[in-house]
Amino acid sequence: VQTATTVLAYGFATPAALGIAVWLTARLSKVPLAHHRMLVSAGIVWNLGVLVGACSIIAGNSTSFPLLALPAFATPILFVAYSLIAIWILMTLNERKSGSLFVSQWYIFAAILAFPWLFGTANSLLIWNPVSAPAQPAIALWYSTGFLNLWLIPVGVAAAFYIIPKSTGLPVASSHLSLLGFWTLILFGAWTAGAQIIGGPVPAWITSAGVASSIMLVVAALAIGINLHLTLEGHYAPVAWSPALRFLVAGIGCLVGYWFLAAINAIPAVNAVTQFSDIHRGLYQLGHYGFFAMSAFGAIYYIVPRLTGNEWPCTKGISRHFWLATTGVGFIVASSILGGLIQGFALTNPIITFHSSMEFVWPFRFLAIIGSLLTLGAAVNFAMLFAGILLETRKNQSPALMAEREENSQEPVAV
Repeated sequence: VQTATTVLAYGFATPAALGIAVWLTARLSKVPLAHHRMLVSAGIVWNLGVLVGACSIIAGNSTSFPLLALPAFATPILFVAYSLIAIWILMTLNERKSGSLFVSQWYIFAAILAFPWLFGTANSLLIWNPVSAPAQPAIALWYSTGFLNLWLIPVGVAAAFYIIPKSTGLPVASSHLSLLGFWTLILFGAWTAGAQIIGGPVPAWITSAGVASSIMLVVAALAIGINLHLTLEGHYAPVAWSPALRFLVAGIGCLVGYWFLAAINAIPAVNAVTQFSDIHRGLYQLGHYGFFAMSAFGAIYYIVPRLTGNEWPCTKGISRHFWLATTGVGFIVASSILGGLIQGFALTNPIITFHSSMEFVWPFRFLAIIGSLLTLGAAVNFAMLFAGILLETRKNQSPALMAEREENSQEPVAV
């Protein structure tokens, strides 16, 4: 499990986030891609670090912390590779043409600064020079929630705030909602971990801050969701066929649902029932796969054709990928939440044994396994599509899937 989680976080999610950040930065800064050899070299070093670290975990050399299972010798390799990419992004932002920053650039800039802070602090306190044992669970949870809230989510939201206005040909609907969503996420995103250790051996202010921050992120959810809805209002028709819009809209819906459910789960009376149940697994999948992976797929469907000059080879394959992914996530999240509620109430009932509570939840875990198989099928389907567009030799002048739909889309206005 640690190997799979680590490879997903550092072999897919983080490289995808970095790729999206690099492309959006160059595009929005209106600066040609410079020093590309540095980026390529950093990417190679990063992947080598992940490969070495994953092999070491398989060999038994891992830690016990979620998202921090890489051995101590592998993390400096990733840190060096990331630093090179981050420096390039910051240099490109500095060289941008005059004018105010776009909303997407706000989120990218914040994410690029947040990741080394999170990664460096967590590794320093837990791996390189471990602090006392009672403090370690709180730090590990702080990192895992920050990894999602301050690293992956800002990049996914940045992609949405770029691609959705581009596809409608209209600007972002509200600058005030943009500011509200951004600053609420930045101010409260790092503090939500305390809500997961209510009743644990930590100061009461940490859990109180976690509960309050989880509830405050509902404000960010409403601000981002309403803002993008107003931007898309009257232009929802392309969502039915546009790969990028379809995945991004589904991802934003998952993000809003994730923050709402996390806020409800943080309420002490609710958490007393759900704290040791499968609900946390469902929320993890909803945030990481439901939001970020779906948003990353949408961004990739938008960006790659513009880099290669090719159309995606099979529109039916894209549709199949979308429905496999959404159905799989739906199965995992719904079964984890429903099973978790039953499991939680059983655990709080003194006349029900622990073994019985596990038997109650087994059918729901079986449904979650089916969901995992569906997401695996979606990943295989996407890999085939990605290989197909890279191997395509015929070049097209039109953006992806716009040759057939140009008369129904605002995309040519905004390419």
